[in-house]
Amino acid sequence: MNPFAALSLATPPVADAPLAERTTWRIGGPARWLITPSSVEELSGLLARWPEGVARYTLGGGSNLLIADKGFAGAVLDLTRRLNRIYTVTEPHDSADGAWVLHAEAGATTQGLAHFARRLGLTGAEFMAGIPGSVGGALRMNAGAYGGEIKDLLIEAEVLDASGERRVLNAVGLGLGYRQCGCPGDWIFTSARLRFFPDDPERVRERMRAFNQRRRLSQPLEKPSAGSVFKNPPTGEKAWALIEQAGLRGLRVGQAWISTRHCNFFLNLGGASAEEMRALIHTAQTQVERHSGILLEPEVKLVGWE
Repeated sequence: MNPFAALSLATPPVADAPLAERTTWRIGGPARWLITPSSVEELSGLLARWPEGVARYTLGGGSNLLIADKGFAGAVLDLTRRLNRIYTVTEPHDSADGAWVLHAEAGATTQGLAHFARRLGLTGAEFMAGIPGSVGGALRMNAGAYGGEIKDLLIEAEVLDASGERRVLNAVGLGLGYRQCGCPGDWIFTSARLRFFPDDPERVRERMRAFNQRRRLSQPLEKPSAGSVFKNPPTGEKAWALIEQAGLRGLRVGQAWISTRHCNFFLNLGGASAEEMRALIHTAQTQVERHSGILLEPEVKLVGWE
């Protein structure tokens, strides 16, 4: 029985929808229901009338995510197929400080946002050029790299609370910090207004190329991964160095493997199960704590084990 049948959605929910292909790890079972809202208004109405007892999870670009082999028994909301526009709100002559303001819907990709800004000759998003994921996901974890974070660009974000009510909050109101967001986990980002400043387009392009070259040299990009598995601890150490010092470089559980190029990247060598990857994560946590006394906190979210 479809619990959403009475809601008259523009696109009917898909039953038993595969999720592995929607994640950067290429791991995980199906969602009992997959919903692709056609508009913020439809999403708001859906949340307001959400069927009792049906769990939900909002899927962005699928990075930093490990879905259980059995999948997710509730409904997954995918905003990337339709709520993915990026457009200009203001140009320099509209603002006192010469800034441009761009509006990005939550389902837009971070890489798409970086290149949109580049084409306009705007600086600030270069660090996003190699980050897989969506704008909504970047806000949820305050994504960053090479000294940049999305909170540094954010003017305000629009979110829907658990009952579908619209709220508009800035970085302080969202509680954005290092790889974290303070708003409730069941709130859903729908869009963001971001501030950029003009720069020579070729200089912007060169910075993006330099960042991407650093990624290619330091990160294993040849096999599916979720990016960095663990956050750097607040004490200042690097997670990859703690993993290496614990003797875990190259450790393997089935088809899940700690990269020898970058120890904070755990790779799917081909057909890895979620249980194998979860066991590898747990082993790394345990061994690092035993060796250094530091308990690493995962960046990766586990979905479907509840």
